[in-house]
Amino acid sequence: MSYHLLKPFVNGIARRFTENSNAPAFLPFLLADPLQPRRLPTAWVGALSQWIVRIERAPRSLRSPLIIQGEADLTVDWSHNLTVLKGKFSQPQILMLGHARHHLANESPELRARYFDFLEGRLR
Repeated sequence: MSYHLLKPFVNGIARRFTENSNAPAFLPFLLADPLQPRRLPTAWVGALSQWIVRIERAPRSLRSPLIIQGEADLTVDWSHNLTVLKGKFSQPQILMLGHARHHLANESPELRARYFDFLEGRLR
C-alpha cells in the first residue's frame, strides 16, 4: 500500500543491510561490496508486487519442484510463500533448515552442506 502512495514522489528507498546469514563474514562483505546498491528502486518494489499477484493467480502445475527454506529467514514471509507453493505444485520436495536465514548460498558451511546433500540426492 505505501508503495502505491509513495511511487509518484520517490524513485527509491534506502536499503537496509541486516544479518541474513549465519556466516559472520557475510554482512561485512555485503557492506564493503561496491556493486551492492544502497537504494532499492521503486520500480523493483513494483515488479515484486506484480510478481506476487502473478504467482498467486497462476494455475496449478503438475511439476514437483525442490524447495529449500530457512526457518530463520526474516526477509520474506516464508510461511505464506510455502503455503502458496504447496497449493501451486504437485508434491513439492521441501527441505526446511531450522537456523538458516535468507542468503542460503552464503550460509554457514554446515547449513550449505545440508542443502547440497538434499539437492545432490534428488538431482541424480
